[in-house]
Amino acid sequence: MLPAAEIDQRVKVLQDVQIFIELDRPALEEVAAHLKPKTYLSGAVIFSEGGEADNMYIIAGGKVRVTRLDEDAENEIELAVFDVGDSFGIDALHFKRQRSASATALMNVDLYYLDIEDFEWLKATYPEIVPYLDAFLSTYEIVRKMKIDWLGEGEHINLITRRHPIRLVGEILIMLVFASLDLTVLLAVHILLSDLVAWLVILVLILGGSLGGLALVAGIWAWLEWRNDYFIVTNVRVVWRERIILRGSSRQETPLRTIQSLNIQTSSFFQRMIKVGDLIVRTFNSELHMTDVHHPERMKDLIQGFILRSRRRSQREQLSEIRRTIRQRLKLQKDAIPPEEPEKVPPVVITKYGRFTIFKTRIVENGDYTYRKHWSVFIKEALLPNILFGGSLFVILVIVPVLLVSGSQWMIYVLGISIFLTVGFLAWWLYEYEDWRNDLYKVTGDLIIDREKKPFGKESFRSAPVRNIQSLSHEIPNFLGLILNVGNVKINVGNETLTFDGVHDPSVIQQDISRRMEELRAKQERDQTKQEHDRMATWLEIYHDETKDQRMPPLPPLPPLDLGF
Repeated sequence: MLPAAEIDQRVKVLQDVQIFIELDRPALEEVAAHLKPKTYLSGAVIFSEGGEADNMYIIAGGKVRVTRLDEDAENEIELAVFDVGDSFGIDALHFKRQRSASATALMNVDLYYLDIEDFEWLKATYPEIVPYLDAFLSTYEIVRKMKIDWLGEGEHINLITRRHPIRLVGEILIMLVFASLDLTVLLAVHILLSDLVAWLVILVLILGGSLGGLALVAGIWAWLEWRNDYFIVTNVRVVWRERIILRGSSRQETPLRTIQSLNIQTSSFFQRMIKVGDLIVRTFNSELHMTDVHHPERMKDLIQGFILRSRRRSQREQLSEIRRTIRQRLKLQKDAIPPEEPEKVPPVVITKYGRFTIFKTRIVENGDYTYRKHWSVFIKEALLPNILFGGSLFVILVIVPVLLVSGSQWMIYVLGISIFLTVGFLAWWLYEYEDWRNDLYKVTGDLIIDREKKPFGKESFRSAPVRNIQSLSHEIPNFLGLILNVGNVKINVGNETLTFDGVHDPSVIQQDISRRMEELRAKQERDQTKQEHDRMATWLEIYHDETKDQRMPPLPPLPPLDLGF
């Protein structure tokens, strides 16, 4: 029988584990009694990829890094860094297969684990945890197969889920009805009109077959689009990634720290019956509307759990920083408490471009980002000067040499007029190019800037503090944009929305801004925390100095020594 204090400590850890979100205190105490403790030193391997699965683990203290080998089995790919309250190693245990990843202690780690027998007991005794297990197991499977290249350093996926297929089922049913009607018409034509002209019957059959084929393609298309829509929750943000095949894609996201409320909406009794609804993620001045969420109440509870864990992690970081500050001021043993997070936010992953191009669209200088519109926007907006300048060059480089070789007397006139026009068209082209080049979007230290400037003309300038950003989203609106990877980034800053239009690789730009937001937030929190800790440490230092003579009162003077003289 475990002591009450030990049970209470284990229950506090279990309350942070998402799969136990619906269990009450007595149930958590029963689960706590089945846990077995284990400690790993920093750098120790907890389990290896390809090994047998015998336990699932829950972190009570420290951090664990989970990695897997790439396809060539040469380099490690970091999947996640787990913290207090995270569970891992469940997938292999549940599916009774070998480990698909390796887990290593990043520092001294205190774990609780359940072996196979206790794990099966847990599922049988508390079936209410099974849906949450299924959600996380589904996430593990999707992450293994899916390539996500927009995550920042230190960011990992907590949850991935698709939209409920009810809308997909409706679209496929419409296609089936259409295909059935089409098949009925074809059979009727074949039976009733077989005596008509043969080519007419064949034409009707071909048209009908084509329409049926289109219905089949449309159904497959709808299924593929449904498979490409994901709701994603990382340890930093909530994301809705939507991709429309051959037409565009978008990614809307909201940082966890800005979420103020989560609300559920259902439009009909049928939706409530099949447990489908819309989950609305609200910040101070924006909304992320996630439609057709399966079990929206469960999704809401999970996101709220991630928010609470994020806040608890911040509290632990503050306590660790307080301890470090006090130890430093009082000249106690240093480095006794490992930091929760690195002192600096990891830099944004920078996409490399060619060393020189007149159409460079992303420039990074001293940590500031400058973006220009894609060259396709320049081609479109300056279509006429591009055509005329290109045409005049064609005349000079192709037509004039042909006239020269043929000995035409018109060659000199054509050359003179072409050179004159080319100079004029070049000046026009350079004006349009400078106009394109002067339209800049910038992310500086703490500002988002949208600048438009006409050569020898007016200039407009809009800016907003990065700290005021409420939400970010990007979209690729059409097929051409999908091919060229050109789209728009929308930045909600309270009552105003800034839009970076026609930019190349909008997902990278969104990632740049998102990372800058996190950098500034982390810096602001560090500065505020340091000021508070320094003030508290000063008080403690003064207290320590003032009371050090009173903690051990001086010994009374010794009586005079009587030597008997």
